Amino acid sequence: MEYVLRMRWLVVAVLVACSSSSPRVDRPTASSGNAVDAAAALATKSEAITLTVGARSVPGTVVSPAAPGRWPAVVLLAGSGPTDRDWNSKLIATKNGSGKLLAEALAAHGSVVLRFDKAGSGENPGPPIAEWTFDTYRDESVAALAALRARPDVRKDKVFVAGHSEGGIHATRLVAVSGTDVAGVIYLASASRSMADTMITQIEASMRNPVAGLSKELVDADIATLRATLNDFLAGKTVDPAKASVLPPVQQLVAGIVAPETAGLTRGLLGFDNAKEAPKSVTVPVLIVNGGKDIQVDTELDAKPLHAAFVAAKRDATLTIAPDADHVLKNEPKTVVQIRADLQTAQDGYNADGRVLDAALTAGIVTWLAARTR
Repeated sequence: MEYVLRMRWLVVAVLVACSSSSPRVDRPTASSGNAVDAAAALATKSEAITLTVGARSVPGTVVSPAAPGRWPAVVLLAGSGPTDRDWNSKLIATKNGSGKLLAEALAAHGSVVLRFDKAGSGENPGPPIAEWTFDTYRDESVAALAALRARPDVRKDKVFVAGHSEGGIHATRLVAVSGTDVAGVIYLASASRSMADTMITQIEASMRNPVAGLSKELVDADIATLRATLNDFLAGKTVDPAKASVLPPVQQLVAGIVAPETAGLTRGLLGFDNAKEAPKSVTVPVLIVNGGKDIQVDTELDAKPLHAAFVAAKRDATLTIAPDADHVLKNEPKTVVQIRADLQTAQDGYNADGRVLDAALTAGIVTWLAARTR
């Protein structure tokens, strides 16, 4: 969904969010070969794979322990925008994607991890636009889950799904059709509200940033108009992007959302309320992970309410907040105030060379998986 990142200063906070077959050698340690081990540092190997989704071929990568065994497994689902299997985006020049880093980290602790280029990213152009629907992403994730469960090195009873940002929606929808074929769900920096509500919150925060130079009165009025416009669109009404805002960048954003050729897709995507829908279909254990330096998905507005929704439904739900992790799960030494003072630099630096996954966040995921695969 490229439309979400077309603006520079205004919607920088909205989104953004084949390997060779030779092994990548870490510090090998012993392992039982059938459980995630928080203390392990296994040698891993990487292989290119192809998923079949209807008449389409979807390329992906599997990273697994080099040692033989029947391992737990994880399907990684990428977030918004043209975000590929490594969680790199063609809208951002740097290529140190968190998807690749996370897959390798989990494999080193004893998991087989599959990630793939979702429709419209990497080497996957997606279906013809007239056939592209909300279900396109679900169908790709169903194929990924089936491919993992069919592997001889995977425990069929311990296959998990981890969705990042928008990918959390697709994880919920995957479980809705796959049931107990999924052993658990990990929501990584995933919103609890609808994407429309999340997007409005992020745009409002950008508008109120002093660098935008907009008056309080203008922002109040413009956000109210934008909200009404999106509500009308989600209700199936025809809307005029030029009337959605007085700001051309917002008009451009809305035009991309309501374009007739993609309206069927964007209505489903923007209107899905994860906190409302997930507890209905996700009865397996869940882990909700968020970073304290995430300026796109908020701990108070998203992670905690999503956790509360599962608890209210009497589900097995764990909440992990990593204080220094950003939206792409990497360690961020800057303060939130410093990040918000220069949002463009923050976005451009998401996948900068040398940045690493936040250790506390990674440990939280591995510890949760270890406890559920013993």
